[in-house]
Amino acid sequence: MTLTSSNAEVRYNSYYFTHSQARAALPTTSTQELNLTKVRLLAKELVLAKNCLLALPQKESDEYKELRELVLRENVSLDAYLKYCECDLNLPVLIYLDNGTIKAYELPTLPHATASATIKVAMGAWNCRDLKYGDNATLILGTNSSKEPDSWVRPKNRIRPRPGTPAANNLGAAYPTMIIEVGYCQSLPDLHRKVELYFSQRTTIQIILFIKIFKPRRNNTITLIVAKYVRTSLTPLIPEQVISFGTAAPHKATKNYITNIMRVPQNHFIGFGRRDPVTKNSYPACNMAGIGIYIMNIPANELFDGDITVRPFTQEMNQGFNLDLYEIQEAIVDEFNV
Repeated sequence: MTLTSSNAEVRYNSYYFTHSQARAALPTTSTQELNLTKVRLLAKELVLAKNCLLALPQKESDEYKELRELVLRENVSLDAYLKYCECDLNLPVLIYLDNGTIKAYELPTLPHATASATIKVAMGAWNCRDLKYGDNATLILGTNSSKEPDSWVRPKNRIRPRPGTPAANNLGAAYPTMIIEVGYCQSLPDLHRKVELYFSQRTTIQIILFIKIFKPRRNNTITLIVAKYVRTSLTPLIPEQVISFGTAAPHKATKNYITNIMRVPQNHFIGFGRRDPVTKNSYPACNMAGIGIYIMNIPANELFDGDITVRPFTQEMNQGFNLDLYEIQEAIVDEFNV
């Protein structure tokens, strides 16, 4: 969907918003233009985008009908976008640059933030000596693409790229080895599509961890999906592992998308609401810590990516990090109070 600065209606499925409606919800200073070098976004457009994202269909089965991102500007240069990001504006929506197009894709919510923060805290407790953790980093992902992941991880003393070689930003920083991305407004297809962006030839990102949070159901259960992509895989654009770790089984549409569109083998898509393809038994619920199938390993080889500054490389580090998904589920469920 494209948002424009005219008075025309903006449509997403059956939801309509006019700029006059968006303007009514704004404070008196909100109609001031945000001067962003060559990029100019109206504050009212950003609030309109927020309203549109809030009004997206929330039924799990509706998320596969079309992409849910909103086009804000087209034909934007990477340089102009990066200068925009340097303004450090407190935007009501999360945006990124996709091949010259600025798109709004997510709302900054507590469940969204809590999920990525919980992963960082758990990994930091495992290893804070050799690894650096962060967020709010605008990464250059291609000639005309840039995005800020929810969280990132890399070896603490990672050597910067040589001058003239691709770097994560204009300051010459090294790319993270791991990206964490959480989607709530974003659909599973939106998240999956971003893998190719993160794994572009320019970057040295090795691991992408996506968590999809669906809207809680009326019976106070929730579907949660985690997918792990590894660059060194023979099929890096197909998750090595997908786990359903919520308190509700995934909808049939979600299962079909993961197996038929994402092309995840049946034995690589496990968890609540799934059956073991060999025994035909249902997997147990994710209702306590330490259940084997809900432990996702973050591989050490890709996480440290052969970094020569990481010494000594201990046996514990060599085993990688085991992420207990029950901790993530607890954090998300607590924020939704379900």
